[in-house]
Amino acid sequence: MAGRFPVLSTSNLPLASSTEQSATASPARGSAMLNSIFKSVRVPEFRFKWQFWAEKGQQSVPSSNDKSSTSEDFASRPKPLGEQIITIKEFYQHFNNIPTESLKLRDSIHLFHVGIKPLWEDPRNTRGGAYYFRIPKDIAEQFWHEMCLLAVGDVLQGAVETKRESFNDDICGISYSVRWNAVQIAVWNRDADNEAGKEKLLAVILDKLSEELRPKKESYWYKAHKEHKGFIAPGAA
Repeated sequence: MAGRFPVLSTSNLPLASSTEQSATASPARGSAMLNSIFKSVRVPEFRFKWQFWAEKGQQSVPSSNDKSSTSEDFASRPKPLGEQIITIKEFYQHFNNIPTESLKLRDSIHLFHVGIKPLWEDPRNTRGGAYYFRIPKDIAEQFWHEMCLLAVGDVLQGAVETKRESFNDDICGISYSVRWNAVQIAVWNRDADNEAGKEKLLAVILDKLSEELRPKKESYWYKAHKEHKGFIAPGAA
């Protein structure tokens, strides 16, 4: 008859055992099966290991001529925040529990490759520099979130990566620092002389950020670490 749905009929099938009926009727069977599957699936790992750092703000920027300040003094300021991060799950376990909106003036949060401290004077940073972005506070959280994902997702690294025998460029980390009327977000690279890499890095950042987050030209700049007044040259007392 037109409009009738096909009907499936069966006959002479064996009855399900009591054990089979119990397993089929169990409301937890579906979730238990999913949990078992997820446990057996390996979560993809990042190419690099990462770690968050916290740093309390300084009231004034030290001078390189200030003999009372040493590189050891400043090396003790950033503190590791949590464990090493190598998967997106671990990243969000840390990221979601860092209240950046509660940071005080000049406080900072850093996300760096494991083995590199967020200090200009770290051996892997001394020849490098950073792009600085001055971001309005109302969009700073989203800007920071997207920049973190570009970092751990290897997008920023791909922009500066070189394969020279003597000295290769890398993304060392990124920073979130509270200023008076804005948030300063920095992207640190290892080689301040890698002009082609710096240009590509900026282009990638501007291209990959959400359109509403793209900073205006006058709100970002690049600066080598050694050009900062507070830079303490390696070996200086």
